[in-house]
Amino acid sequence: MRVDRIAATAVLAAAATAAAAGVVQAAPAPAADPAVAVQGSEQGIAFSTAPAADGRLVTTVAAGAFAVTGGAVTLSDAAGTVVAALPLTVQTAGGAVELRPVVADAGRTLTLTPVSATGEVRPVQDETTARKQYNAGVGAIIGAGIGAVIGFFLGGVGALVTVPIGAGIGALIGFSTP
Repeated sequence: MRVDRIAATAVLAAAATAAAAGVVQAAPAPAADPAVAVQGSEQGIAFSTAPAADGRLVTTVAAGAFAVTGGAVTLSDAAGTVVAALPLTVQTAGGAVELRPVVADAGRTLTLTPVSATGEVRPVQDETTARKQYNAGVGAIIGAGIGAVIGFFLGGVGALVTVPIGAGIGALIGFSTP
């Protein structure tokens, strides 16, 4: 009987250590570097697109022109022929996102700003909130495991108290991590 308790304790301790080590090694994905730009060509018109720090997307063309026509932004070549069109409402997994276009520099620069259904600029924090909620879930699992180990040493019944407390503390720590 004593060997079973020692083995169970060792397994729980190893599992808690492995779970904690996996989370400790994890790091959030690096933020998009505003200096990163995508360059390419659309039907002979060279373009460069780069994200801005506030969530806007800025595209510049050398030999074409952007124009807002109806519910789309069009790209025309030097002869005035439309070579591409981008709708101002884009469907995503989270729903429809409207884009607010600003054309400048004689049509050579297009700045797109994502806008919510209420007309407010969409916060860039959506990804941060999702990451914090995920971290809270992982923290709750680790905290519950640590609470189970501590409760086991308090006679087994102590886990009824230590598991929820450990899960709560783990969730708070997980949510507060950047």
